[in-house]
Amino acid sequence: MSQLESFRYHFTDDPQAGGAPPGPESVRGVGAPEGVTESRGFNSAESAARFYLAEKLAVEESPALREAVREDRPERVPDLVLSMERRQAATGTTLVRFEQTRQEIPVFGAEVLVEIDEDQRLVSMDGRLGEVAGVGPVPELSGTEALERVRSATGSTVDAAELPPPALTYVNRDDRWHLAWHLREVPAQLPENRREAGRRGHGLGASPREAFPLTGYLVDAHSGEILKSYGMAPTITVPTRLEGEDEVSARHRFHGSRQNGSFLLHDQWRQIATYDLDFADIDTAPPPASAIGSPQADFGSGHRAGVSAHVNAERVEKYYRDQLVRNGIDDADMDLVSLVNCTYHEDGPGPEWFNAVWFKGRMWYGQVSEGGRLVSLARHLDVIAHEMTHGVIETSSDLIYQDQSGALNESLADTMGVAIANWYEAPDRSDVSTWSWELGAGMGGGGKPLRDLSDPTRTGDPDHMRDYLDTTHDSGGVHTNSNIHNKAMFHLLTSVDAAGLPVLKVEEWALMIYLALVRLLRESDFADMRRALQDVTSTYLVGNPALQSAARTAIDEAYEKVGLPA
Repeated sequence: MSQLESFRYHFTDDPQAGGAPPGPESVRGVGAPEGVTESRGFNSAESAARFYLAEKLAVEESPALREAVREDRPERVPDLVLSMERRQAATGTTLVRFEQTRQEIPVFGAEVLVEIDEDQRLVSMDGRLGEVAGVGPVPELSGTEALERVRSATGSTVDAAELPPPALTYVNRDDRWHLAWHLREVPAQLPENRREAGRRGHGLGASPREAFPLTGYLVDAHSGEILKSYGMAPTITVPTRLEGEDEVSARHRFHGSRQNGSFLLHDQWRQIATYDLDFADIDTAPPPASAIGSPQADFGSGHRAGVSAHVNAERVEKYYRDQLVRNGIDDADMDLVSLVNCTYHEDGPGPEWFNAVWFKGRMWYGQVSEGGRLVSLARHLDVIAHEMTHGVIETSSDLIYQDQSGALNESLADTMGVAIANWYEAPDRSDVSTWSWELGAGMGGGGKPLRDLSDPTRTGDPDHMRDYLDTTHDSGGVHTNSNIHNKAMFHLLTSVDAAGLPVLKVEEWALMIYLALVRLLRESDFADMRRALQDVTSTYLVGNPALQSAARTAIDEAYEKVGLPA
């Protein structure tokens, strides 16, 4: 299955080591390396391990091993990501473990372990690395579709919500590299891997681990073929299935944890936690000590705001991971924290606060009085997705929130907010004719939405560059001029060919918009976004010239219709 090159080093096998672990000078042979000083040595075990790896791998004959070393990068081994650092009291050494990645996607089974002694000298190395080639980082199938292939092959009905989020990985099979979805802890085996009837595994009595064996799967992200399956031991942090009512009295099942007899809105698998600020001021209140809790797994109707925020945060996070292949809001697996029942002194004493905002790396939700009770703005999935997309922009292109780059920032948040909401709520997510193009339905003046991508003039906003508002207010009119780009996005998402068929599936357009978003510069404008869309679409469709041409034409027409010629 695996075409990984192995290497090993131990100072006792090294005749040049002289019976003692070598230090940096003897490994390099010419003075002290970068990042080490005579008085203090390396600044961490990781930096020491990276130095020794760079020096040892640079002289290896195998291309797969030399591939991990780059002379033009300061860390020299940028494709190795730290996964663990642990001190071994019995040996007085520190183990540093790295996983290999390519284009920030893990390489399955490729890892290195480096052992450093108390004086930061090299004790041992053991590793397997691969030279990934002939495959790109963009999947054709989603993680959900990969799970469907596993369901079909195993005859199971496992719910995606019961599993850790799928992740992309590179894997080698029969001397060929594949991009694959890695599905973990699936409680279903392939028929050929099931234990024979009447045979006991560990020799004791019946066990739930044997009735529902956890299995890992690697599913080709292009063909859907199951490349590999393997048994897994259960993890320590198993999420707990919870349920409860949201702000519109809909019942949901979701995930949390159980601690000290309480059930908490804290999903440790997906790193999603929801807290109650208890109507305190977001500017001055200390953070709550614990996530929202309940004595029963059924939260009932007692925590509607928390349930709404928790469920919708899970939806947004899942969309970004599964459909757009982003590793959390910041693409670095950050915790997704929400706080409900918030107030803000600049908007009055409370308890009402008509806002929901991404601020300081987390979501803060206010509430309004409706029907004799306070109702959280966490009920609006589109608004939540909009605000969390600001977090995505903030941690990628970081578009300046001023003038046209600020309007583009707002428009992209609107576009993803509408796309994500319709992914979960439209009658037919794949048919844009069934979509709602409103953002914040009923939250604008006179019962209108905040914005309408299909008709910005409905809310008094421009839909063409001839009506672009030149102003110093609102950071240069970011919430007004964003509607011009919103209309371009509406034209793009609804574009059809000469036969009246969609140019691309709507989920493909959403992916193109995301891929363009993350490659923008801080002061990019509408025209820059257009060029970025052309670039990523050309790359994505490089193997289909006819479709590539149709998509590029659709992009041109979408922008030309709002007064942005090429």
